[in-house]
Amino acid sequence: MNIYFENLSKSYNGKTIFAKIKGQIDQDDCIGLIGLNGVGKTTLMKLLTGLEEVDSGQINYTPPNLEILYLPQYPQFDEQSTVLGEVLKTTCGQEKSYVDAEVKAKKALNEVGLKEELWIQKARNLSGGEKTKLMLCQAMVNEFDMLFLDEPTNHLDMDSCSWLEDFLKQLKKPMLLISHDRYFLDNVTNKIWELTPEKLKSYSGNYSAYKLQKEKEDKNLAKQYEKQQAKIASLEEMINTRKNWYQAAHKAAGQNDFWRSKAKKHTSVLRAKEKELERLKSSAISKPKKVTSPAFDIINKAFTGQKLPPTLVEVRELTKSYGEKLIFKNVSFTIKRHDKIALLGTNGTGKTTLLKIITGLDKPSSGSVKLNPSVKIGYFAQELSNLNSNSTVLDEVLASGAKMNETRLLLACLLFRGDTVYKKVGQLSMGEQGRVAFAKLILSGANLLILDEPTNYMDIISKEKIEEVLEDFEGSILFVSHDRYFTKRLATKVLKLENHVLRRYEGGYDYFVAKNKQESANFKAKTDLKEVKDKIARLECELSFLSGKLAEPLEEEEKRELDEKFIKTARELNKWRELLLGNSAH
Repeated sequence: MNIYFENLSKSYNGKTIFAKIKGQIDQDDCIGLIGLNGVGKTTLMKLLTGLEEVDSGQINYTPPNLEILYLPQYPQFDEQSTVLGEVLKTTCGQEKSYVDAEVKAKKALNEVGLKEELWIQKARNLSGGEKTKLMLCQAMVNEFDMLFLDEPTNHLDMDSCSWLEDFLKQLKKPMLLISHDRYFLDNVTNKIWELTPEKLKSYSGNYSAYKLQKEKEDKNLAKQYEKQQAKIASLEEMINTRKNWYQAAHKAAGQNDFWRSKAKKHTSVLRAKEKELERLKSSAISKPKKVTSPAFDIINKAFTGQKLPPTLVEVRELTKSYGEKLIFKNVSFTIKRHDKIALLGTNGTGKTTLLKIITGLDKPSSGSVKLNPSVKIGYFAQELSNLNSNSTVLDEVLASGAKMNETRLLLACLLFRGDTVYKKVGQLSMGEQGRVAFAKLILSGANLLILDEPTNYMDIISKEKIEEVLEDFEGSILFVSHDRYFTKRLATKVLKLENHVLRRYEGGYDYFVAKNKQESANFKAKTDLKEVKDKIARLECELSFLSGKLAEPLEEEEKRELDEKFIKTARELNKWRELLLGNSAH
């Protein structure tokens, strides 16, 4: 079972998306398709599924009737279709009875985490994350040979992403996945396809393995380029020297046959060298793009000669409600010098609300936020409402009061190079606008950054540039992000909002994950222990009831049945008591 394609080309309105690319998806492949936004990843996926026609090239399917399930980034649902109805469309075609189809559909909805109260709602009215979960139900109830997913982790919280990873790993189907979620790619894929305007290149292993191969490849390319440039320079120097010698020798030879013969022989050598130079230049390696290092001095300019206090922010007993709806209660924590704190939690737990209270954009119902007088906050809002769409990139960032050379250097670090700084903000993609807002924030002189989903809408390269800048930032950071790779790289501490309360973890993301698993296991053990004790209590009551009944005058047959039930119940009670003793011993 596979798909093979070659010489695949596609263009829209005369603009080439990609040309003459080739690749293959095999039975055991789980491929992550990466590349800059707009490079054609979704287009390639649609060509392979037959949703769009190729301009030229061949696509071969083995077997020819290969069933591909394609789940798009932006799912569309019928206007009147309910959540349950969407899944029943598939299950009713697979099960013998409506009852079986309904059971299968409901089981899938429960497994993806769509609560029962949502089942009768219109599918198109769901939130982004809920729509993604409903779409993933299709992968659970459908029959297919190969799965294509376009940005499946968009809008999903961290717990849902973990569930999806486990589900895909157990699926045992060939897959092609478009994703900017590097943590997801690391956990699920065994191959990476990198799509560029020039080619589609395959790398073995997950995203981290791809990164290592790519870095090694780039270093080798840089060495080959330098070696080739040295060879070109050497040939050019040799040719110039020989040309000068030839001209002088030819002039001096006059009618001397010996010197004329030697000059002629020298000419043939010269022409051979010129041809060698021509061949070398025609197949010359392009100059590797220089990676602009983060502008460390600019990023930390505000801290030069400044001594920040040990504690920047104290949050005490913070509670927030909207009418009768409680968002969180009694939240307390501190932000200290050099802290880089991740604020985690599922959608709707109040993360953005908490950030806005700290920045003064919202007020708590009770409690307090105490800022040290030396603190200057820079706030990044995920809605990017503080940008002027009519300004150029350069003018928008200069408006923050930064100097021209500093602005150009930082913008280069954030992938705005050359004439791209003169593009209007309103013409930029959401990811590009995010980088502009981030540049303004860094150059504002803030020593405490409050970031709400700073890498939303960004491709992988953009995310990594933001991470490089934030790693070098010497101030403190409190950030909300669903990007686990980003969180793992930056966070030195983790806060988690859950069930209206805040939990603190004095370590990075890996520490948080380990502690969270341990806490979940402990909770399950306590829950299991409670169930054991409840079971013992019920059996003891039943045994007491049977004992009382046996003390009454009974018919022989009834007494025999009660005796058997008593013995059976007593044995079961002893087993549960032994289990309780075993748990207590641990």
